[in-house]
Formats: sequence, C-alpha cells, structure tokens
Amino acid sequence: MAIEDIFRALEEQADSECRDILNAADIQAASIVEEARAEAERIKQRKLEAVEEALRARAGKIVNDARLDAKRALAQVREQLVNQVFDAAAARLASMRGDSAYERVFRGLAEEALAGADGSCVVTVAPADVALARKVLADFGVSGEVEADDAITGGLVVSLHGGRVVRRNTFDSRLQKVRTAAEAAVAEILTR
Repeated sequence: MAIEDIFRALEEQADSECRDILNAADIQAASIVEEARAEAERIKQRKLEAVEEALRARAGKIVNDARLDAKRALAQVREQLVNQVFDAAAARLASMRGDSAYERVFRGLAEEALAGADGSCVVTVAPADVALARKVLADFGVSGEVEADDAITGGLVVSLHGGRVVRRNTFDSRLQKVRTAAEAAVAEILTR
C-alpha cells in the first residue's frame, strides 16, 4: 500500500502543482487582459483627442473664414453707403451754383485760399465761376489771373509764387477731407 500512497501523494502533489500553475496562469492572463484593456483605452483616448483637436481646428477655421467674409461684406456695404452719401453731396454742391448762397460760399472758400497771399496769383475756377472769381479778387484787393478748368465743379485753386504754393479749396478737395474723417467714423460705428 505504500506504493499506492506514494502514487496518491504524487498525484495530489501533481494536482496541487497543476492548480497552482493554472491559478498563476489565470492571474497572469487577467493581468495581461487588464493591461491590454488599459492600453486600448489609452490608444482610444489619444485617437479621440486627435480627432477632437482636428475638429476644433476645422471649426476654428470655419468660424474665422465666416468672420472674415462678414468683415468683407460689411466693408463693401460701408464703402457703397459712403460712396452714395458723397456722390449725393457732390451732386448737391454741383447744383449749388444756381442757388443764391453759392456766391457767399465761393467768397468764403476764396477768403480761406487767399489768406496771406502776397503778390500776384493764378486762380483756377470752373468756367461758370470766372466772372465771380474776378469780382471776388477785386473785392479782396488781390491781383491775379483767373483761369477756367472744366474739372473744377465749385470753389477754386490758388497758385502762388510761380506755382510753388498751391492752395486747393474746391468742393472736391473739401469733400475728400471730410470723406477721410467720415470713413473712419463710419468704420468705428459699424465695428462696435
């Protein structure tokens, strides 16, 4: 019976070692599975973050493009409106010649342009204003030559010292000065 006891003991020992090996294998397998799950989660997280970053970048580009398009459209509308206003103002000023206030306005422009003029000058005006310009020069006691220029719609250009000093006080030059300031003001209002 001793041999049977030895076999039984060996068999029990073998069973015990098999259980221990299987338990160790189960533990190791569970650990490998857990590591694989954790690694899969890390990979998934990295992929999600990459996709989210790509989506954020794309969304940012779309928003920036839309903002740029809106600014362009606003600038175009602003420019059209400013052009309409100044075209209307230029038309009103051009039609002012038939108004009784035109001579007073012309005198005011001439007074500014001729202020401090010493010596002879050349005054360039619209053809319809030649007689008025001669009268105003005489009234101010300024000696000078009057020339006509079809490009001038109202006001005058005074050349002094052989053309080295030129003072523009025309409707167009006044509108241009006002336009620069008005465009800046309109832009500020529209970008608020």
